Amino acid sequence: MIERGEAMNSVRKARALIGERMAGNPGYGVYVHASEQLERMLKDLGSPYLPPAAKREWVDIGLMAAKELEAVDPDLANALMDADYDFKHAN
Repeated sequence: MIERGEAMNSVRKARALIGERMAGNPGYGVYVHASEQLERMLKDLGSPYLPPAAKREWVDIGLMAAKELEAVDPDLANALMDADYDFKHAN
């Protein structure tokens, strides 16, 4: 299991990278989708009640990152995959 604080750090790192990328291309759907998911992940991680892992399967930014970003922006892809994994395994 991943500590909640560690998961929050992963999500914040990915969110910062998305923010940098969105400044140059704010309408790119991959960035918009990732940003929305990261915000929801932070909200869930910050609440006193973290939904069980089975209810966190709505997160798909790791798969999206592997498909859409890994070849062109590996740093962002890795950050999104880390955030996805850490969120899904946080306690």
